[in-house]
Amino acid sequence: MQICVISGSPKGEKSVTLQYVRFLEQAFPEHTFSVIHAGREIRTIEQQEEVWNGLLATVKECDGVLWATPVYCTLIPAQLKRFIELIGTRNAMETFSGKYTAALTTSMHFFDHTAHAYLHGICDDLGMRYAGFCSAHMEDLRKEAFQEQLILFFSDFLEAIAEQRPIQRVFPLLPVISSSYIPEIPPVTVDTHGKRVVVLHDAEPGSGQEAMVRQLAACYGGSVLVAHIRDSMMKGGCQGCCRCAFDNTCIYDDGFLAFWETYVVPADILVMAGTIQDRFLSATWKQFFDRSFFNGHVPAFEGKQVAYLVEGPLGHLANLREVLISLVMTEKANLAGIVTNEPDPDEIDAALHALAERSVRLSDRGYIAPVTFPAVGGHKIFRDEIWGGMRATFKADDRYYRQHGLYDFPTRNYLQRIGTRATSLIMSIPAVRREVVKNMPTYMIQPLQKSIETSTVLAKRKAKQ
Repeated sequence: MQICVISGSPKGEKSVTLQYVRFLEQAFPEHTFSVIHAGREIRTIEQQEEVWNGLLATVKECDGVLWATPVYCTLIPAQLKRFIELIGTRNAMETFSGKYTAALTTSMHFFDHTAHAYLHGICDDLGMRYAGFCSAHMEDLRKEAFQEQLILFFSDFLEAIAEQRPIQRVFPLLPVISSSYIPEIPPVTVDTHGKRVVVLHDAEPGSGQEAMVRQLAACYGGSVLVAHIRDSMMKGGCQGCCRCAFDNTCIYDDGFLAFWETYVVPADILVMAGTIQDRFLSATWKQFFDRSFFNGHVPAFEGKQVAYLVEGPLGHLANLREVLISLVMTEKANLAGIVTNEPDPDEIDAALHALAERSVRLSDRGYIAPVTFPAVGGHKIFRDEIWGGMRATFKADDRYYRQHGLYDFPTRNYLQRIGTRATSLIMSIPAVRREVVKNMPTYMIQPLQKSIETSTVLAKRKAKQ
């Protein structure tokens, strides 16, 4: 069979993910693999029609398409995102329609599930037959047990093609949001109390996004900085080179760092506005998020109130909503809200005013919502990965984690270890175990009741009342 590999890595042949493909080539020599370096060659693909036509011919002639890409910032790299946008804008969907496809990614398993959900949705939109995925850790290929599973994954993909296996669509088509937002109510301004408000966007002139940005900015009574992210003058997307790991300095010599320090760093309230293109925001926004990796694994939005303005069918994209929310949470910021143009246009004015008011109120109070699983799990992944070997290279991350006590391994709490061991020994006594099991709910709430009784926070609140 002829397998077309669409490589999303900007590193080309030096891609970690591509080494997994090379392994498959060795394991299945009876099949032919043709690699399209969509990530590395995206500028050439954009600018040279003959290159674009050549890769479409490769896709058309193949029996199956394998998307092989690293995971960058909860999704595929911006370069591959741009390639997918070109498929739509250049009306090339028919070339992909009906092709059997699968996805192979490498990552640290940090939001690999959202990257795969995005790719699956894109394949469904293109009319492809999505036969499955393999999400590998960057080091998994060194393990023989994983090599065997990788062979089984690809064997199943080949069998799906050979059998012409029927595959149902999982992600429904997205509706077209026809409402054109035109502000009707002059905004009642909200006193910002000196908070620095920044609105970043990628709006096209005359778009609904531009109207929402303008209306929200007018809702804030103080000075508001509004900037188009193209003004950051990014020369390109993240290269995945990790040269920033030592001191959080990007290899690019462009305007991005200055833009970041001018708008993002000083913001107390940061609003990001974008328009949905396929199943995410634009490739430009994805490039902006990818380039922010120069911060390493140090939370870049810590303590800020963050909000989104989204033009498009966000209500039908649970995966995108999860990414937007998790980007805020994992950066130790607080989500002040999300406003879209989906509802009745008459509701948008009120929603924008409410967002402005809430973002200032929460900023005044310093509220950061308690984290949920994505942030907790993400912290543990980064903590273990950095301590386990990455700290040799990611020096800046290691310094930050040490300074902020983020190497919080449970095994280092020796008092807890001693107490757990003692409790385990006592619980081996049948009579004690029966008593504990019988009264477990009571034992569970006892320490919490004590915290309520001794709370200085409650004492101060009662004193004020």
